[in-house]
Amino acid sequence: MDEKIAIVTGAHAGLGYNTTQKLLREGYSVVMGCRCLETANTAREQLLKEAPEANLEIIPLDLSVPDSVAAFSDAFAARFGRLNLLINNAAIMGVPLTRNDAGFELHLATNYLGPFALTGLLLPYFEGDQPGRIVNVGRLAHRIGKLPLDDINWQRDHYKPMAAYDRSKLAWQCFTQELARRLAACDSTVIAVGAHPGFAATEIGNKSGYTQPKGPLRQWFLDRMRGLIPGPEVACEPIMLAALGEEVENGDYCGPGGFMEFKGASAPAKVHKLAHDEDTGRRLWALSEEMTGVYFLSAGATTPGGPPPNTC
Repeated sequence: MDEKIAIVTGAHAGLGYNTTQKLLREGYSVVMGCRCLETANTAREQLLKEAPEANLEIIPLDLSVPDSVAAFSDAFAARFGRLNLLINNAAIMGVPLTRNDAGFELHLATNYLGPFALTGLLLPYFEGDQPGRIVNVGRLAHRIGKLPLDDINWQRDHYKPMAAYDRSKLAWQCFTQELARRLAACDSTVIAVGAHPGFAATEIGNKSGYTQPKGPLRQWFLDRMRGLIPGPEVACEPIMLAALGEEVENGDYCGPGGFMEFKGASAPAKVHKLAHDEDTGRRLWALSEEMTGVYFLSAGATTPGGPPPNTC
C-alpha cells in the first residue's frame, strides 16, 4: 500500500513522456493513458531501459471518445483500484473542423470534455484519508481564448482552428479553478492545480503544423527562436512542481517565471480572470455534466455505469 500510483495522459511523447520519466525516477508506478498503442509501447520500452524495475503500464485512452474514457476508468479500477496523482496532459491543437460521434467539436471533446469526464470517473479512486492531487496541464493560449457558453460547441461561430484550441484551453482553466473550489468545499484531501510549460518545443506543435513555416518571415522567426525555446525535458518542470511541490496549494497555477512566462524557473503563473469567476465556473460545470453525462461534486450526482461518485 506504500506504492504511489499516477496516471499521465498523453504519456507517449513530449511533455507527457518527460513527466512520466521524472515520476518513475521519484518511485511512482505510472499508468500511461495513450491513444496510439504502437507509439505508447515504443515509449514504454524506452522508459523501461532507464528504469527496468519500474511499474509502467499502458491503458488505451482516446479522450475524444466517451466510450474510451469510460473503458479506461473501468480498466484502471480493475487493475489498480486506487490513485494518488492524475496528470491531465493530453491535448490536440489546430485541427480542421471535426466532430466526434457525440457531435462535439474535436478540440472541445479532446482537450476539455474528455478530461472532465475522466476526472469525474477517477475521482472516487483517490483514497479519502490520503493526500491526492489532480494536475491539469494548460497553455498560455488560454489567456486569449473566448468562452461563449451559449455556443461552446461551435454551432454558430465561424470556426477557426486556433481559436477552437484557445477556447478549449480557457474552458479547461475555468474547470480547474471550479474543481479546486468544489474540492475545498467538500474538505477533500484531494487538491486541483494547474501548470503550463510556457513556449515549448513539443510534439503537439509539430503535429498541428504550427511550428512549420508558412512563409519566409515565419521561417526567419523560427530559425532564430529555435535555439531559445526549451524542449519538453525542461518545459515539463512546472508540471512536476504542480505534481510534487510541497508548497503547492489547491487552485495554484504553475508556469515558467521568465519574460511573459515563455521560459524560466517554475513560478506562480497568471490565470485568465474568467477562470476566477464563480458564476462562469458553475454554469460551465453544469453544462459539462449535461454534455458528458458524468456528474460529480454536485448535489445528487450519479455516474451512470461507474462507482459511487464523490459528492458534496
